[in-house]
Amino acid sequence: MKVFIDPRSTINYSSYYIKGLYDLFGRRNVDFSSKHFEELEDIDILMAFVLIEGDKRKKIIVDYRDQTDLILGAYQWSDAYAKINVSLSNHPYHDHSKLINIPPSFAINIWNPLDLFCNLGKNFFKAKIISHIKDKNIHLRPKIWIKNYLSLLGRQRLDTYTCGKEAEGRHKNYVFFVSTFWPDCEGTNYYRNNYILTCSQKKEIDFEGGFFLYKNTYAPKDIPEHLFFRKFVPSGVYMDNIKKSLFVFNTPAVHNCHGWKLAEFLSMGKAIISTPLSNDLPHPLHHNKELFIVNNVEELESAIDILSGDKELREKLEKNARAYFDKYVSPPKVMEYILAKLDAR
Repeated sequence: MKVFIDPRSTINYSSYYIKGLYDLFGRRNVDFSSKHFEELEDIDILMAFVLIEGDKRKKIIVDYRDQTDLILGAYQWSDAYAKINVSLSNHPYHDHSKLINIPPSFAINIWNPLDLFCNLGKNFFKAKIISHIKDKNIHLRPKIWIKNYLSLLGRQRLDTYTCGKEAEGRHKNYVFFVSTFWPDCEGTNYYRNNYILTCSQKKEIDFEGGFFLYKNTYAPKDIPEHLFFRKFVPSGVYMDNIKKSLFVFNTPAVHNCHGWKLAEFLSMGKAIISTPLSNDLPHPLHHNKELFIVNNVEELESAIDILSGDKELREKLEKNARAYFDKYVSPPKVMEYILAKLDAR
């Protein structure tokens, strides 16, 4: 079995699935190629790959966008269309026979620096060979292309996403949370704001964190200035602090999507407080098993108090979160699931 990846695939989002292909088929059997994708025009913010065995070819799309709609050209090209953010009850597609619902993911470091720079250069030229319209895909513009590839140098390898312990010398009730303030996401900001303020105001919690603000983003007046970050928190520092955190918080993000945080929290085996998820999952997450689900601000404040004092509950949630990740969310498991669904058709 040989696997060929469309070099136009957005590399930072695709890295998780490339890792899955490496794990399943071996790195030597996975490559980027300008062949097999000439008929595929709609590749912006998608990953495309083909499986070749003898004279058989299977064409697969991975759609990791925040939106719930389908890219119709890519859908028609594919034999299977794997998508993170799916909500069939709210958006019944005319034909979803190829649609495969998959769990959320996050960007990871999959190459050493030499391999990354080699792939950056080679794949750019391969991508231009099959680019039908110059600059139709903004990710093929040199500055954006280079930025996407270099961003992987700041990401962590998957094997570092492990269950963490509280740091020695830290207050036993240390809680860390940093998230982006999105101007057009009132619901997301509302719950994140209440979580940040509640944790920061509780004397029994040693809270560190707040909102990250992009340049020129309006800062809400009801949030103290010391709870804003003007610079990115490095990925390694962010991960170390999450591992030390007593519990974490998740809520649907832009376009009510499953954000990277959810998959990262599951991979690190954290006790997760979460508002209800907006989109479907292939395998549900359950309250008081893998998540502690809250439906309003009052329940959120109560959950913070409960998890602050209930070590047994935290440990149960941590164990089940990591077990769920290992069974359903890890890169090879997602790839196995996609291929099993495709073969079952």
